Amino acid sequence: MMSKVAIVAISLLTTACGQTSSSETGKASAIQQDVLTISAAEAYKRWKGNPDKIVILDVRTPSEYQSGHVKGAQNIDFYSNFEQAIQKLPKDKEYYLHCASGRRSASATEIMRKNGFKAYNIGGFGAVAQAGFPTE
Repeated sequence: MMSKVAIVAISLLTTACGQTSSSETGKASAIQQDVLTISAAEAYKRWKGNPDKIVILDVRTPSEYQSGHVKGAQNIDFYSNFEQAIQKLPKDKEYYLHCASGRRSASATEIMRKNGFKAYNIGGFGAVAQAGFPTE
């Protein structure tokens, strides 16, 4: 039987996955070498102010994407030749990447940055939808 402390710890870890702390809001924060993350709320403000400059990139599988996604988001499955697929994208845009929890998008952001893209991890789909991005 799990102790109450273990249950609370697991609950906190699960809830915090893909979220950005308040000290990181409004500024980029390194989460791995060459990987930057911004909160979904900050990403929404930036996107809303300049939607032609920013591309929302959903790196979930096609079936995850079909179950609900940001309206107008491009879907490039992280598990399906991601590095090859991004070579077709213009490098004069900013890319805000998300997945289900923020893990795949963190890895995808690192790959994009190493390939010369201005990319940011914005976390999981739930946080992105809650931040105000229109979904369908």
